[in-house]
Amino acid sequence: MQRVLDAQARTQLLSELTGQVSAMENGQRGFVITGQAGFLAPYQEAQASFQAAAYALHDLSVDDAQRRTLARVQALVGRWQQEAAQPEIEARLTSLDRAAALVGRGRGRALLNQVRAQLSVMTTQENSRLSEATRQSQATLSAVRWFSVGGLLLGMALLVVTASRVARTVGRHVQELGAAAQDMARGAYTRRMPGSPVQELGVLGAQFDRMAGAVQEREHQLRRSNRELEQFTYVASHDLQEPLRTIGSYTELLARRYAGQLDERADQYIAFTTAATQRLKTLIQDLLTYSRVRRAEREAVPVNLGPLVQGLLAELAPQIQAAQAEVRVDPLPTVTTTPDLLRQALHHLISNALKFRGERPARVQVTAVRAGARWVLAVQDSGIGIAPEYHERIFGVFQRLHSTDAYPGSGIGLAVARAVAEGLGAELWLESTPGQGSTFFLGLPGGPAEGDAPA
Repeated sequence: MQRVLDAQARTQLLSELTGQVSAMENGQRGFVITGQAGFLAPYQEAQASFQAAAYALHDLSVDDAQRRTLARVQALVGRWQQEAAQPEIEARLTSLDRAAALVGRGRGRALLNQVRAQLSVMTTQENSRLSEATRQSQATLSAVRWFSVGGLLLGMALLVVTASRVARTVGRHVQELGAAAQDMARGAYTRRMPGSPVQELGVLGAQFDRMAGAVQEREHQLRRSNRELEQFTYVASHDLQEPLRTIGSYTELLARRYAGQLDERADQYIAFTTAATQRLKTLIQDLLTYSRVRRAEREAVPVNLGPLVQGLLAELAPQIQAAQAEVRVDPLPTVTTTPDLLRQALHHLISNALKFRGERPARVQVTAVRAGARWVLAVQDSGIGIAPEYHERIFGVFQRLHSTDAYPGSGIGLAVARAVAEGLGAELWLESTPGQGSTFFLGLPGGPAEGDAPA
């Protein structure tokens, strides 16, 4: 549990370091562009915040290698301040052209790119540590559950040995113990054994109660850890929006106030900043969507998939027209599920089928087949396809196989679809051949008998 909390803290500090680097760069560039001293205050505040976060991360570092990497980051930031930021500020005090010439050399950008690369490596490593710590916590809980079941079976065997002496009393308590074991196997740990006039049964019941209490506490700790992880994603996304709004507001103010008054490169810088701010805003909103999906309430009701899919196609009409797509929907069944979540998953699957179409017009088909106790929905396209080694990677958060110039988007749609499937107790997988298209399958749990016939 402590490893999970420490990894979360290091991840948050790395995010803060990355944000402070951007804040220093924006403040310094703002002064160079405008010459207004007010932009130096955020630059100086970000310097102090960066150092504070670096000291905190140093204290939480897991090993010497991480501390050495952090030291390299601090050294690179120091070089950027001495070799680029401060000379450009001093040059701007006398001449915009002189400052622009220094900026144009690209020394500052090169150093900051190295800083961001190092921070990105540290963040990737920390995310791996966090995943491993969470996996180990889950493995520990699984082992405790199996140990508990083994202990219960041993206790039941001991009860059978003494059944000949106190058959009625023992029989009653065996039934109680069996019911409690079944509850524990289902994940319910609140049930406790009643007292017994037979000493051995009383001791066994007390041991069971202690064991159930210990398992319940482990379960509680794991659930709390998972909630903290989800809350961290949600809160971090919210906290990122405030400085982002500030950056966006100042950038729009620069664009309106100084449009046409600065040189062409300055206008490009402002346009690049505006576009990057909007993209970051979209990424944060998508991250919030992903967090909400994982925390959403599930209420299963009968849902006729035919009208649901037709409604989605109506919403996607502009995208269908732009793709010159032919979309065919076979008869679909009525299933018992949470409609809003299923709609969200199908929206991402159909939207992706329209987007990743290649050069030819898209052909998309939505079908459903009964497979044992469940319905399997399929969204098939004639697009660019996906190589086998990427079939799992594409379901990760912000995982992309192509640049945003080729295929716009944040790379979170399939992660949301996978999260929805897990929340519905469903399974999401794909079959694909590069250059020929992909088929995404969504296996939904079995519904009522009246939902078996496609509508």
